[in-house]
Amino acid sequence: MENYYLGNGTKWKYINGTVNEEIADKVSDELIYNLLFHRGLRTQEDIRLFLEPSLENLHDPFLLDGMKDAVDRILYAIQKKERILIYGDYDADGVSATSILVRYFRTLDLQVDYYIPDRIDEGYGISDAAVEFISNNDYDLVITVDCGISARCQVAEIVEKCTARGKIIDIIITDHHQCNEELIPEALAIINPHLPNSNYPFKNLCGAGVALKLIHALGIRKGNARAFEDYLDIAAIATIADIVDLNGENRIISKFGIEKIQKNPCTGIKALLNVALANKTQIDSYRVSFVIAPRINAAGRMGDAGVAVELFTTDDPSKASEYAVCLESSNEKRQEIQEGIFKEAIKIIEEDSRYNNEKIIVVYNENWHHGVIGIVASKLVDRYNKPVFVFSIENGKAVGSARSIEGFNLFKAMESQSDLLIKYGGHEQAGGLTIPALNLELFRKHINLYANGLITDEMLIPETTIDIEVKGNDISLKAAKMISQLEPFGCGNKMPVFCYKGAIIRDKKLIGNGQHLKLMLEIEGKYIDGVYFGKGSFDTGIFPNDIVDIVFTQDVNDFRGVESLQIRLIDMRLSEETINRNRLLLRAARQVECLDCDESWLYNGIIDKIILFDDIVIDRNILAIIYRYISRKGDINLTPPDLFIHSGILMRETKTNINAYKFLLALLIFDELGLIEVILDDQGNYNIIQPCEVGKVNLEDSEILNWVNNMVKNFK
Repeated sequence: MENYYLGNGTKWKYINGTVNEEIADKVSDELIYNLLFHRGLRTQEDIRLFLEPSLENLHDPFLLDGMKDAVDRILYAIQKKERILIYGDYDADGVSATSILVRYFRTLDLQVDYYIPDRIDEGYGISDAAVEFISNNDYDLVITVDCGISARCQVAEIVEKCTARGKIIDIIITDHHQCNEELIPEALAIINPHLPNSNYPFKNLCGAGVALKLIHALGIRKGNARAFEDYLDIAAIATIADIVDLNGENRIISKFGIEKIQKNPCTGIKALLNVALANKTQIDSYRVSFVIAPRINAAGRMGDAGVAVELFTTDDPSKASEYAVCLESSNEKRQEIQEGIFKEAIKIIEEDSRYNNEKIIVVYNENWHHGVIGIVASKLVDRYNKPVFVFSIENGKAVGSARSIEGFNLFKAMESQSDLLIKYGGHEQAGGLTIPALNLELFRKHINLYANGLITDEMLIPETTIDIEVKGNDISLKAAKMISQLEPFGCGNKMPVFCYKGAIIRDKKLIGNGQHLKLMLEIEGKYIDGVYFGKGSFDTGIFPNDIVDIVFTQDVNDFRGVESLQIRLIDMRLSEETINRNRLLLRAARQVECLDCDESWLYNGIIDKIILFDDIVIDRNILAIIYRYISRKGDINLTPPDLFIHSGILMRETKTNINAYKFLLALLIFDELGLIEVILDDQGNYNIIQPCEVGKVNLEDSEILNWVNNMVKNFK
């Protein structure tokens, strides 16, 4: 509640830009144009391509380096009826990419197998176990998806071992991760938009996106350039799940993939929707990201990622239902284990004071489940707004997952510590690594030394980016429908965030077993429902008629065929005027606590009409009201926001001007007179302890009250 009363929690950052009026006149809606302009779309053609994505606008797949050689080799394999192995990764992207190629190759009557490494036993990339498996089987061609770009040694070892037993094997690498040139394998072909000197126009494809481009190229050569469209549903899930930018080709893939999920998904996706989603007509990027993708990921996190591949590749509805139920069960187990590790990590961090001064969190423990530490890292980033590395230690090795904050490149950070690591890989915002357990504290020290020069204190303050500050007529069902034209939303194309200043809270109620808060807001005479997810605890601190500034999204809620506007609150705090008043009152109370209040400064607050004279007048009646109230509470701990909450409750109950300043002063006076004990702790909170017995006191004996009264007299 500190942010609500004092505005200290999150920075509100507004996107700025000068609108081109000539182009704006040619766009039907000013709100939509402003949104697109602020997202870098500066010309009519840019706007048209964004609002009207088309499969025809996908780039020529042969612009990718290595594509021609890869296609030639696969066509040869088709001709010779060779054995092919698809080697994927265990996450949603790798599973999807594997499934796409398996499904496509089966339509060509190819003998195709797949291999997904075990997350715990083998880890990311081409494992030692996989090297042995591939080397000892009679595959003619291996195609990696979503991995392999750093597998120089493993690829060389496979080729060497196969050659030693007289077997010729070719390897094609398809990947999308950033490249370390020293680790790029010597393979028959490498397809990766991040290859050095690559001229491919779009760099942000996920692993399944690269696999889709391979099918696109093969389809062109085989006379069916639209063959890839059959796999857009699976590719869309991977694209959204892998948190790549949803612009350019990714926007096209995800948009048309979601349409396919809505209208004609593959058998496996249909079965998963039956298990996981009550309303199957409302499929969007949010539901893909938070409903479908976690269940696909759960397979690799909790056991066998092959279950997800089988789900995506079967055409048998009965088997698909079995796989979907299995994934649902794995996801429930994942949630339980993840929550336990998250709580353990918080305990470790908050009991070690060194974390307070470190810009990167490195936290580890024995035998944390490898499958969920990435999610735990993400949750810790949300909590502390710092880059986070979470490691699980087992048999002398620590396997880790990392997540970052905006502006800090994790891949480069790991690269800077490569001499301490066994292996690593990933993106700017997420990565995985393995390190000798003995190196963990050294890594913690060195990665923080590296970060000290790159992460500013400003970067560590949570930030909410606001697209536009709107007027009341920009908040409507019509506006929400226009905003839906910008879908699918996700990384690189986030749902538009708006700010409105001066909404009035008219009503509130808890929903979702008390987890969420539903508010009735009055905005320029209109009443609008808003939902504040996860903020049920705010109920006691928010009062009807509070005037608030809100940050929110707006979308269309379709309930039983009836459409209505729904705004989702992202952040909310009292109006700037009220926050300035609250800050002044709290500062004044703390200065009076030390009998060191700058009277002229406080008087200027009255002159400038930030506070009223009556706001600092405290009398016997107010003290009596506060004493009776605090006596009923027993021993309690009060945070600074609690001072505002309790004074707000009293003000409304008694119709008396009681504020945080008067409430804190009363507590200090009671402490001075022995009526209660007030102890200020290290966190700046006030511990209130009620004595067993209280004698009769004289208010005139309070030095604080006399000092305050004299100060007030000087203002008259």
